[in-house]
Amino acid sequence: MTVKQDEVSSLGDDAYSWLVTAITSFQLPANAQLSENRLAQEIGVSRTPVREALRRLEAEGLVRRGENNRFTVSLLTPKELNEACDLLILLDTYLFTRASHAMSTEDARVLEGLAEDMVVAAERSDPDAWARADTAFHEVILRAADNDTVADIARVTRRRIQRFWNRSLESSTRLPSCSHEHQVIARAVARGQRDEVEAAVTDHINHMRTSVAAILQVAGSVLGSGRS
Repeated sequence: MTVKQDEVSSLGDDAYSWLVTAITSFQLPANAQLSENRLAQEIGVSRTPVREALRRLEAEGLVRRGENNRFTVSLLTPKELNEACDLLILLDTYLFTRASHAMSTEDARVLEGLAEDMVVAAERSDPDAWARADTAFHEVILRAADNDTVADIARVTRRRIQRFWNRSLESSTRLPSCSHEHQVIARAVARGQRDEVEAAVTDHINHMRTSVAAILQVAGSVLGSGRS
């Protein structure tokens, strides 16, 4: 690979990271049209790395290419939401169970501490602090599970749902109960019982499924899904 190709790849990674942050934080909302020229100017790169990043995001389901070959930010369909949640139940059950068998006592304490941080953030009605603790909670699990292939799939799958989930939390009464669910998961992981872990993970993801379905129904009625 030439130096120039290395530079393009690096810039493509930068553009990808910028776009992921913008999409998952709703700076670029669902169904927003994406102009390669405008994005290149805003990110400070040429169109080539932007196009590379958009293709990666298309493969991950965060953007879609229309008939006019223009990209838009994806709005999940109910079917896609259900498929993603079903997959997450399988992935997280595996990862959390695997982590429970390899996790150090210190990591277990960190996990329980992060669940407690979520409780505190919920009490303070601080969804941003809650989301940071939630991200850290899952990263502790992924590091302990030590399976990069499955972890990458789980991150991409969760990302498709998480942007709507985080948005729903801004005005949701679900923060306290969701924090409790993370405490239940942390305790199940500490005990290392697969059945207990699977039940806690399934309960949590199904509640997430219900909350995201509600916000998608509202978003769909306002924006239209753009798909049949």
